[in-house]
Amino acid sequence: MPRDARSPAQARARASFAACSQAWGRSLTEDQRQRWVAAAQTVPSRPSVGQYGPLSGQQFYVRINSVLDCIGQPPVSEPPAPVVFSPNLVTGLEIVQDPEAGLRLRLNVGVATEDIMVFGQAPCSPGRMKHRRVYYLGLLSPSQNGQSDITELYTARFGQPSPGQKVFIVTSQTRNGWKGPNWVHSAIVPPPTTAKSQQATEKAPVKKAKPASTSPSSTARTTVSSSSSQAMYKGSTPEARQERMENKHESPLSILGTPLVHGLLGAIGWVGRLGRLAAGAGAL
Repeated sequence: MPRDARSPAQARARASFAACSQAWGRSLTEDQRQRWVAAAQTVPSRPSVGQYGPLSGQQFYVRINSVLDCIGQPPVSEPPAPVVFSPNLVTGLEIVQDPEAGLRLRLNVGVATEDIMVFGQAPCSPGRMKHRRVYYLGLLSPSQNGQSDITELYTARFGQPSPGQKVFIVTSQTRNGWKGPNWVHSAIVPPPTTAKSQQATEKAPVKKAKPASTSPSSTARTTVSSSSSQAMYKGSTPEARQERMENKHESPLSILGTPLVHGLLGAIGWVGRLGRLAAGAGAL
């Protein structure tokens, strides 16, 4: 069995059908009803399982006046003349992320000579290729620069779609209660512009800060302070010998060969003494 949600939209449509059907017997004269019956012979029904046929006079009357009631126009008592619609004026649906106005749904429209009815479906998966059940949203507003904004019409019924979802829009021309063929348009909601700019910022290479250059004065101060810690040679003095004994005969760290210098001086001293002793012995 078909699903009967009994939504407010269904209740309004059923109320419109009931009012038009009751007006057929209450508001029309017999001559008017006969004219509707004659005009309905050239109006085919919607095909079902490959079969269709002409409408009855009452069906044709309900069909015309229910469309007029849907778009907010008064009913008619006489059957309207057939209408030849101009080519499709809506060429596509665009969904953009405006940095200032946010998400916008726009239809590309030419110069319209008839009213255009706009139907929509709730946001769905991007993999869906055909629309299912659409709901009447309203008449298309006049275009500006070749586009007509339908954001308010759509969000009032379904709310704002999320990035990545697909939106189906169906448009149909109408004049004097006649309704033209349906034209289907779809588009996928793009990601917000702020997310794109944030991703671009994260992907941008980060420049390393250059180290601050040191001034000559600071370099000089550093050099002077480091040179003050170096060991200095004090010569062969009692203080130096005492210091060497306390340091376990370890040579200063910064002057290589210091033990050799002390040993050489000591050897020279002993040679001098031996020379003096030898000279003394020769004199005796």
